[in-house]
Amino acid sequence: MKKLAFISLVTSLCFGSAHAITYEEVMSIAEKNATNIKLTEKDIEKTEYQLKEAKGNILPSLLLTGTYTRWDPNYISGFTPKNQYSVKAGLTQKIFDYQIFSLIKLSKVSVETQQVIKEDVKQKVKDTARRLFLLSLLNKEIVKIKEENLKYWQENYKYIEAKYKEGLLAKYDFMRASSQLQSAIADYESSKANYEKSVEDLKRFLMLEDITPPEGQLTQLIPDVDTSKIEDNTEIKVLKAQLKLADYQIDYQKAANYPSLSAFLNYQANNQRNFPVGNEIWKKGYNLGLSLNWQLFDGFAKDSRVLQAKVDKSKYEIQLQDKIKEVKTQITKTLIDLKALQTQLQAEKSNIEVSKESMRLSTERFKANITNLLEVLESQTNYQNANLNYLNVLYNYNIKVFDLMNLLGK
Repeated sequence: MKKLAFISLVTSLCFGSAHAITYEEVMSIAEKNATNIKLTEKDIEKTEYQLKEAKGNILPSLLLTGTYTRWDPNYISGFTPKNQYSVKAGLTQKIFDYQIFSLIKLSKVSVETQQVIKEDVKQKVKDTARRLFLLSLLNKEIVKIKEENLKYWQENYKYIEAKYKEGLLAKYDFMRASSQLQSAIADYESSKANYEKSVEDLKRFLMLEDITPPEGQLTQLIPDVDTSKIEDNTEIKVLKAQLKLADYQIDYQKAANYPSLSAFLNYQANNQRNFPVGNEIWKKGYNLGLSLNWQLFDGFAKDSRVLQAKVDKSKYEIQLQDKIKEVKTQITKTLIDLKALQTQLQAEKSNIEVSKESMRLSTERFKANITNLLEVLESQTNYQNANLNYLNVLYNYNIKVFDLMNLLGK
């Protein structure tokens, strides 16, 4: 049993001028507003109506019919009225029909299966929401780095411009500084656009009209999960539910081999001519009885449907075993990736410290006319890249944590 300690993602989100909401509240909003969850709820509602329909088959059936027939006098005999009326009320009650009982059981399990599918959809919605939130935080941190880089080159440009005007630096150095400043501005605007687009994606997914940028910083996540509990994986739960449903589907198809018994009661009235007088009278009366139906042979159609249902069940069994192996493999690979990324994170932290010190030294040497602008440019680029690399590794690490959480239904 493998367990990892948990450090929560301390982030928040502001909506309009109302109040800042927590990361957990973002998850709650996603579950409430997600289109896929709403569609799944409609599927559940549909299966509940199907269950209601199945239960209705065990209730009595009442039928009332009335007919009027106008006969051609040249066609009918002397005792048939030209205007003939008939009224019939019929009541039918199922006494035994195993297929109806099987259908009710099947419908109940269908509702349960849809509930499990809804939980799987909710899990995917939560996973997407936290990934979008994390991406927004990443882009926000990148904007900060690009902004810091821009400020550096703005100060550098002012310094070089002043030295150039004093005739202490060559025109090439001034042009190089100007070009670098323009590149820094373009990088900053590009990162800002990416950040705004990620916020728009989050807003769209949460189905909200207005949302302010996410608050908080990108921090390292370590989930509190038991990696041995693969049965919590929602896709595995869905396959198990579908396998159970397949069993009831087989039972339902087998039920067609049983006879059905019904009771009926009819009351009927119709007009006719009385013999031998010939006057028109109404005949009224009832009949009741039992009806037994048993289809003994239908060209092996029933047997074929049972075999088809069994094939469907075997397919779910194969898919379930494959999914279990897939989840186990993915968990193992994710843990390997997390270990490698943890090591890489430490290396990137070291690179940031080294590149920062290198940038400071090269800047001082340039101002002391010991080195040229090219060294400053290289050191600043290395420092910026070190920060960006660390952020990307941290983001990838957290994504792997989300992968692990999703695999274990968290």
